[in-house]
Amino acid sequence: MAKKVIVLKFGGTSVSTTEGRQLVVEHVKRVKSEGYFPVLVISAMGRRGAPYATDTLIDLIRAEGEPVDGRDEDLIYHCGEVISCAIMSHRLKLNGHPAVALTGGQAGIFTEECSRRAKILRIDPTRMLAHVGKGEIPVVTGGQGVGAVSQDVTILGRGASDTSGVAVGVALGAERAEIYSDVHGVAVADPRVVSGANFLKEITYQKMYEMSVFGSKVLHPGAVLIGQRGGMEIVCRSTFDQAPGTSIKVTQNEPDLVGIASMSPVCLIRVSGAASRSIQPEDLYNQFAAVLISQGNEPMATIAVSTDWKPALLKWLSDQGASVTSSRPDWGVVSLIGQPDFIVSSFQRAKTILVDQSIETPIQERASIRSSFVVGKDATQKAVQSFYAAFIKPSRGYQ
Repeated sequence: MAKKVIVLKFGGTSVSTTEGRQLVVEHVKRVKSEGYFPVLVISAMGRRGAPYATDTLIDLIRAEGEPVDGRDEDLIYHCGEVISCAIMSHRLKLNGHPAVALTGGQAGIFTEECSRRAKILRIDPTRMLAHVGKGEIPVVTGGQGVGAVSQDVTILGRGASDTSGVAVGVALGAERAEIYSDVHGVAVADPRVVSGANFLKEITYQKMYEMSVFGSKVLHPGAVLIGQRGGMEIVCRSTFDQAPGTSIKVTQNEPDLVGIASMSPVCLIRVSGAASRSIQPEDLYNQFAAVLISQGNEPMATIAVSTDWKPALLKWLSDQGASVTSSRPDWGVVSLIGQPDFIVSSFQRAKTILVDQSIETPIQERASIRSSFVVGKDATQKAVQSFYAAFIKPSRGYQ
């Protein structure tokens, strides 16, 4: 009989220490005790400054001089996950769990021929299923694959180990994908900005996608889309406790306001011309991690983008025939994500709150399940805290 699979994806803080890796083993034991077979997807260990963290490796190659060729950057980028998977596979074996470390290519993940932000084209799960059939736990490098034609190493983008985890789950027909980090689940606001912020029990794919695109770092938006298209539940949990986490799925059990997301600092780019009307939000995020703030009836649009991606975005806009009319640094974007009725009813009040706090907001946008407010970079946290204090009330749907 085929094994029922659950994919467990662990972030860098989860696997950066021996103690953390042993907690991963405990989660593996729990999943097995529940009657499932685990497949692991692993990020690089730690954050910038740690010897094998992705940012440390990228800093190493950039120190030699810039610009860095995209293929060279992808090669050094992928090393952190390879090291992490080899060590985690070894740790599992030491605890009596047969395991095998696999690169993205070995796991059958094929992507576009693209550097830095390649998209998964298909996954051939044959090898992973063969290991599962033999009782061996696949431990797969997160956030990477190989070009479908060249077989060169490709990277899916910053934070895209989540995408790998969910995509592997869908390809394997898994019961669900569990995404582990150092937080308990999806918080209404960044707990580093709002102390004691509530966590959600459940959230729909659509609203989780909006939260992720507009600044929430808990789950990569690409992972949300893949889970939605594959009809697979995603659960965001903490490696460091047994809390149930937040489920992303089709649900009616949501509060009126599910999230207060923020991005800061960003550059605001105003573009004009007929081409500005045809800019697609998905293209902006997928290629440049940029968001479309406003796009009205006039041939004008406003885009928020990080400094790192600004040069590439400007070139792309020029190639599309859009004219850049202004580019302003040092801004932030704060967004409310929730039920359509709440977004409509809260819009004017949100603007009044910012005025009362002496926070300039030159641009505001209201969409169906989101309203966004451009504020100064240094006022971003204050805006988030003010919105939380005003709008978050005890409600079903919060933990």
